[in-house]
Amino acid sequence: MTKNVSRDQVLWYRVRQHGLLRDSEEPAVVDIGLQDTQVGSAQLALAARTTGPVSLDQYELAWTLRGAPYHHRPGELRRWAGELWPWSDTDARARLMWPKSRVVTDELTALETYRLIAESMREVVTKPMTKGAASAEVTKLMPPGQRKDCRACKSTHIYEQPFRLGALPGGLRLRAGESGLLIEPLPKRGPIPTKSTNPHGLVHRYLRFLGPATPSEVAKWLDTSTANVREIWPDDLAEVTVDGRQTWIPLDYVDELVNVDPVNVVRLLPPMDPFLQARDRDLLVPDRAEQKALWMILGNPGALLVDGQIGGVWRSKLVGRKRLEVTVTSFDIDVDPALRDDVQAEAERIAEVRGVPAAVVRFA
Repeated sequence: MTKNVSRDQVLWYRVRQHGLLRDSEEPAVVDIGLQDTQVGSAQLALAARTTGPVSLDQYELAWTLRGAPYHHRPGELRRWAGELWPWSDTDARARLMWPKSRVVTDELTALETYRLIAESMREVVTKPMTKGAASAEVTKLMPPGQRKDCRACKSTHIYEQPFRLGALPGGLRLRAGESGLLIEPLPKRGPIPTKSTNPHGLVHRYLRFLGPATPSEVAKWLDTSTANVREIWPDDLAEVTVDGRQTWIPLDYVDELVNVDPVNVVRLLPPMDPFLQARDRDLLVPDRAEQKALWMILGNPGALLVDGQIGGVWRSKLVGRKRLEVTVTSFDIDVDPALRDDVQAEAERIAEVRGVPAAVVRFA
């Protein structure tokens, strides 16, 4: 029997699954990684979910989901490499951003291209290297169809997305160095995958933390097509109707969703926070103008979370190294004294994590 739930229930459920009640030392949402495209976002995502000191030293950084930089638990990158390996040639074409009409390039299928890039990355990066140096050497091993003339750097090099996608299966991770981001071999890198080891695992994790959801939303998260996701859609899911919309969630989490209690919580979520990674943006933020204010082409702001709802956006700037100024632009919510106090406390948490003595909040 299909369960029916409301938008509020979905949001309250996600707040709890994400650990935003600060009820554990390490939030379970680390299972899907912490994106750090805007440097510092991953640290603030942890700060929004924990109460003590925040450090990313215990995590490993790599290009994983959609080729974006993510922090994952130590020892998990080999598993991610296997799970993220394309499960079909059409899936590989989608992730490499090939046009639908293209089946081969340089007489190589998309999967063969994927493997060539991973093998080349492994061959080239045998010690820590800068991204530019690694790209230059990998480019020498690429056939003409895998190279592009870049006006910005006035050179020819491998396309950016395939370069990033080939790093993890090639056994490589990222770390910060004195000269910028470095690419280096994993301490124990296994063989390059020959097939996807557990695509169901990716679907289950998305649906647990960002569900209930649809195949289309999972596809956007993985940077592939809905048709590709339907090919590997698990059987052990429960169908749930969210305000009349058909969605799915892992069977083990149906009761938690249906019987969820309301949440009373205020958080300042950083850009790229896991809570904001859900692809059902119309559910998260129904107003289109507010969506545009939150998800921008470049330089996303953070989000003000109030009892499960996105109530506004925020940005910060450092003033004289001694004060963090946080400017909050609220959406259509009542900014009462209690909310101001809660936001001030969250701004102080951010300042604490950044090593700034004080925080000042301004409401626009």
